[in-house]
Amino acid sequence: MKKTGKRIVTSPFIIPFFMMNEGCPYRCVFCNQRISAGDFPRRLTQDSLDREVRASLAWKRDPSRKVEVAFYGGSFTGADVVYQEQLLSWAYKYVEEGFIDSIRISTRPDDITGDALPLLRKYGVKTVEIGAQSFVDEVLRQAQRGHLAADTERAVCLLKENGFRTGLHLMVGLPQDTEEGFYHSLDQTIRLKPDTVRIHPVVVLKETRLAEMFLRGDYRPLDLQQAVQLCKTAWVRLTEAGIGVIRMGLHETPEMAEPGNVLAGPLHPAFGSLVLSAVFLEYTMKLLERLSFRVTNLKFILSGRDVSCFCGHHKMNLAAIKALCPFTDFVVESSHQQKRGEITLLADGGAACSVRIPGIHEEQGAYV
Repeated sequence: MKKTGKRIVTSPFIIPFFMMNEGCPYRCVFCNQRISAGDFPRRLTQDSLDREVRASLAWKRDPSRKVEVAFYGGSFTGADVVYQEQLLSWAYKYVEEGFIDSIRISTRPDDITGDALPLLRKYGVKTVEIGAQSFVDEVLRQAQRGHLAADTERAVCLLKENGFRTGLHLMVGLPQDTEEGFYHSLDQTIRLKPDTVRIHPVVVLKETRLAEMFLRGDYRPLDLQQAVQLCKTAWVRLTEAGIGVIRMGLHETPEMAEPGNVLAGPLHPAFGSLVLSAVFLEYTMKLLERLSFRVTNLKFILSGRDVSCFCGHHKMNLAAIKALCPFTDFVVESSHQQKRGEITLLADGGAACSVRIPGIHEEQGAYV
């Protein structure tokens, strides 16, 4: 759990179900859900939902962690209303019985209307995640999203007015997007203050319009370093604004591992960890800038769960510290007393100084 002022960002145990484009009137240039989500059936059944919920609840280890059923993949509120109510009623049974705490859905911003909200409220939906992707209208047009940035702003405001928690999904590296355009999307996200954000870089999946653009030479994806640096900036800006970043990077499905399914793009099995390591390096450099004198020995003290992110992939962060302080010896130690996200620095055995990285909390696992 992370506390930022009066706002609390929790890390629930989520039982996900994928609706496979259900309710989506458009097909975005990057979208191939059979690869990105996995090969799920076109329609969910009550039996399949019951089996997955029961299996997930049996696997859950932490009794204090809240549980949510989530419907992802399609535009939930754009689906047939009868099907919406079926899904919600099947999941709500577990809310009534006390096995889960709430339900969350994902949907398009232009499918959020006042008429859609009573059904969500009736069946215990507390969180609505919106596929914003960008706040640059030309980027949205190029992606063939079928909505504009104003639709996202209207949807977030409407949901907040009606007491729902909100989440936004952003993408980095969309066609025609730029670094400045992505930073504009961050500015708009911070202004709207959703509870959470997910970010992932664009990868080129086969049998998509983006694949055709890539093969023609009309689209060039970000490389891994570019994607990590942009997402690092996003993490810092969003968490410092009190907005929780709950995922960075795509979840790798078995279908992604099949040869030829991913044509290009910054896909990495531990993308979120790479971003978090870059975040640790940025805050470490800020800590080192506080030193007003030349030192011969440094000691960094961290939570044991943060040491790997502090050191970086292949110890890249340690190499960067050594390059900055070539004549200084340093060690990295873990301590059970150290809070997650806190870096303490001792210089020449003298007084300690610390820096706290927002957005990192004790319950947090790896961001992948």
